[in-house]
Amino acid sequence: MNKFVTFLVSMAKVLVKPFFPLKIYGCADLPQKKTLLVGNHISGWDPVIYTMWSKNRISFVYKAEFRKVAFLRWVFDGMDFVPVKRGEVDLFATKSILKLLKEDKIVGLFPEGTRNPEVDCLQEFHTGAAMFAIKTHAPLRPFYIWEKTKVLRKNYLIVGEEFTLEEFYDRPVTKEMLLEATEKVRNQVDLLRVKLNGILAEKGVKRRKRTRRETEKINKYNRKQKTLAKERAKQQSEKK
Repeated sequence: MNKFVTFLVSMAKVLVKPFFPLKIYGCADLPQKKTLLVGNHISGWDPVIYTMWSKNRISFVYKAEFRKVAFLRWVFDGMDFVPVKRGEVDLFATKSILKLLKEDKIVGLFPEGTRNPEVDCLQEFHTGAAMFAIKTHAPLRPFYIWEKTKVLRKNYLIVGEEFTLEEFYDRPVTKEMLLEATEKVRNQVDLLRVKLNGILAEKGVKRRKRTRRETEKINKYNRKQKTLAKERAKQQSEKK
């Protein structure tokens, strides 16, 4: 990590944190060791918020398109963030993540792969996080962000207990095995969603009303999910 960049980021934390209030449940500060931090993705602010409120140095994975902005590229490189090209096999990103884990760094991943407009429902997870965890024997730490980040609006984040995928370590790496392992990762994040919803329901905290644009995105997302579900059901029936 670039010491000058990390110094600027630490100064920015002090200045910006009051504008983004956050209540954290669970382990706010992680042991600084080889770890895969995995959670839902509902806003471009997600890695910023986590970095802002954590004392840990976390190398988040982000979409490579952000590198077109010179300032962001400079900051992300200085923070050891990893750019990934979506929709293709990115060997550079893979090697970078493996290198960070070998150096006992915390790597932050959003297995949904893209921002989810439906804040209280997880999309299917990509298999990358499970693959890295199995290949490096790195423990995983799940988290769940409750709501999209808004200036001066309190948000909530819950961090779960560390777990591993050790039951998969000695199995041949196949598509079916990775899907099974990925489902375990997704379930751990989803358990946090249910837990945090329960905590906030007891406190009488309600989600804010969706804007018209957000509602349109949610409806589009739901239609897409129904189509995918039908395609999966058709594929399953054809296999039988």
